[in-house]
Amino acid sequence: MEKSIVNEVVSALEAVKNYGQPGFWILLSTLIVLVLVIAAIMYQRIVIKRFQTASKATQENFETIATDLRKRAVEVKKQDEGLRKRELEVKERKQQQVLKRSQRALKGSVSYTMLRPDFKGMTSVVPDSSKADL
Repeated sequence: MEKSIVNEVVSALEAVKNYGQPGFWILLSTLIVLVLVIAAIMYQRIVIKRFQTASKATQENFETIATDLRKRAVEVKKQDEGLRKRELEVKERKQQQVLKRSQRALKGSVSYTMLRPDFKGMTSVVPDSSKADL
C-alpha cells in the first residue's frame, strides 16, 4: 500500500512537472496542507492518549481512595457497634445494681418490721371467702 501511495505521489509530481511552474506550486501547497493535517491528527491522537492515561491513573487513585474509605467506614461501624454493646452492658449492670439495692432495702425493711416488738403478724391481702358470699 505504501508503494502505491509513493507511486501516486511520484506520478502526480511528474504530471505537475509537465504542466509547469503554477501546477507545481498548487501541488506543493496541497501537499503541505495534507502534511499539516496529518501532523495535527497525530498530535491530537498523542494528546488524547496522554489524557486517557492520566484519566486512567486518576480513576485508579479514586478507586483506591474509595476502597480505603469503605474499609474505614466498616471499621467505624464495628467500633460503634462495640461501643453500643458496652453501653448496653453498663446500663444493664447499673439496672441490676439498682434492683439488688432495692431488693436489699426491701428485705431489710421487711426484716426490721418483723423484728419489731409491736409486730402482730402478717395480714392476708387475699379476700376471705366467707366474706365474699355477703
